[in-house]
Amino acid sequence: MKKISALVLCCMFATVAEAGGFATSDMSASGMGVANAVVAGADDVSAAAYNPSGLAWQDGIQGMIGMNLRYRNSSVDLGTSTGPNEGNTSNVNHLYASWMPRDGNLGFSLAYNQPYMLENDWSLAFPGSAGRTSIKMSRLSLDTIYRLSSSMAFAAGVDWYLTSATLTQGGSSFSGNDKAAFGGHVSMKWKPAPMWSVGMLARLGSNIKLSDSANQSLKVKLPDEFIVGVSYDVADAVRLELDANWSRWSKLNDLNVLSGSTVVQSNVLDLKDSLTLMAGVTWFWRENSQFRFGYAYDQGANSDQGFHPAVADQTAHKISLGAGGDMFGLHLDLAYIYTLYPQSKVSGAFAGTYRDRRHSLALSVSKGF
Repeated sequence: MKKISALVLCCMFATVAEAGGFATSDMSASGMGVANAVVAGADDVSAAAYNPSGLAWQDGIQGMIGMNLRYRNSSVDLGTSTGPNEGNTSNVNHLYASWMPRDGNLGFSLAYNQPYMLENDWSLAFPGSAGRTSIKMSRLSLDTIYRLSSSMAFAAGVDWYLTSATLTQGGSSFSGNDKAAFGGHVSMKWKPAPMWSVGMLARLGSNIKLSDSANQSLKVKLPDEFIVGVSYDVADAVRLELDANWSRWSKLNDLNVLSGSTVVQSNVLDLKDSLTLMAGVTWFWRENSQFRFGYAYDQGANSDQGFHPAVADQTAHKISLGAGGDMFGLHLDLAYIYTLYPQSKVSGAFAGTYRDRRHSLALSVSKGF
């Protein structure tokens, strides 16, 4: 317990440089190892984030804590010069717990993570027309899990979002927060055959309104999400999984800061719905020990013609490695993801060639009781 407490403190206070990005799909080291292709095959307590209905077959009390350290190098080539993205943000943390009675079919789970983190600063690249955009969002989810039969389970839950934002543009500045935004989600897991599993999660995006001491406001519409996946176990030694994640980013039309009805900072967006395809392989090479490999194609929500650097979301390719095993009476998982963003040549008010790279390293520690 002393080791777990120390890790919790590290998760709370550690920071690392990062730039760009909005949705953070990396919810645990075990999930990251297979590029987050786990909605059907999640077999640890991080299912509380990926697919809570998967906890129906994980009896007893379980807990997990962890951190994800990130580094991202982002810039834009303007033809005659290169403009850096100077945004910095904290690392992403997670905390999960579940309880499923050994002789019952009704259980509960709790998930705390940071699913949306936006941090960009283009003040040097586009002075006056673009500045710093920082949105940090934490989500607390509570689920009720029902095991309908030995092959099917359902879960439903509520999401509570805690959000802070800082936006600067020219001489205008906004710094506000919101602590009362809610949403919901439902999930399902079905085992149609001994080696097969099918998973699904649908999440309703919340509408968040932030305000500051100067009576300025900012509205953020989170995307609706639908995730579906299928996994297959090969002789209890290898698990293969393929997932698809659709996100309705077209809901978010702008990140305008208002003073009353007057726009004091204009960030008009032209986002499109995005699709992420994820494939993962888990090798159970020894009891309670695994190696993981994954690949994901993450479609960017920004359109080339309406690209806005405040979001700076580009299409990406992700390659992941991970491993897990029992140690010191705990289960430890470690994972690494390299994200490659091919160069994006965009036109319009923020024309240029955008470049991006990301490295992510995650550690999760879990224990069952």
